[in-house]
Amino acid sequence: MAAFMMVRNEGERLRKERTFRERSTALDILTDRELIERYRFPRQGILSLTDLVTQDIQRPTARCHAIPPFLQVMVTLRFLAKGDFLSETADIHGISKASASRCVEEVTSSICKRLQNIKLPRGNAEIDAVKEGFYKIGRFPNVVGAVDGTLIPIQRPHEDEPAYICRKGFPAINVQAIANSDLRFSNVVVRWPGSTHDSFMLTNSSVPVYMDQIPNSWLLGDSGYPLKKWLMTPLLHTAND
Repeated sequence: MAAFMMVRNEGERLRKERTFRERSTALDILTDRELIERYRFPRQGILSLTDLVTQDIQRPTARCHAIPPFLQVMVTLRFLAKGDFLSETADIHGISKASASRCVEEVTSSICKRLQNIKLPRGNAEIDAVKEGFYKIGRFPNVVGAVDGTLIPIQRPHEDEPAYICRKGFPAINVQAIANSDLRFSNVVVRWPGSTHDSFMLTNSSVPVYMDQIPNSWLLGDSGYPLKKWLMTPLLHTAND
């Protein structure tokens, strides 16, 4: 019994006292340029995004030191922008690793639910506006988007690993994206492992059906895509006559 009491008392002495670290005030200290370098968003963009997701991420609590919505958003943006470890992101913002993990999960879920802005142009007015934007950039008519694939590195998978090894030699997801003249995504496909060819992703997406429905319109793509009636690719070997 005496030994048990000694162990209990020793455990109580070694128990770590709960402390609250000073949390980041980067939003008040950094300039817009510095915020963009670290978070990919200026101050007003961060505040606008916070307003969008606050209803989902703010939790009523009687405890002190609750993480405010704007800080949850900044933790998420930093993690997504820089690819830091969660522990480093947490340390920068004065919160625990577990809290940072919850912030990233809850903020990204809210963004996916509320930010319904990735869509292909529909109707003559939207399509004509996109065409006009591209024409102003390069005097190229009837363009409704630029398509390409990008490799997103991931952790090495435990199953079907060879399928995820991309042409650059690391495990990845190959993401297809279409952007309009304002540099905004109008279509994104995130479902194929890194070894998948760009042309295969395009063929097996909803894009061909969409393009067949809008005549006199085309996408611009690189030499990784085949030439189609709605897809313009570069001439690889040009010569002046």
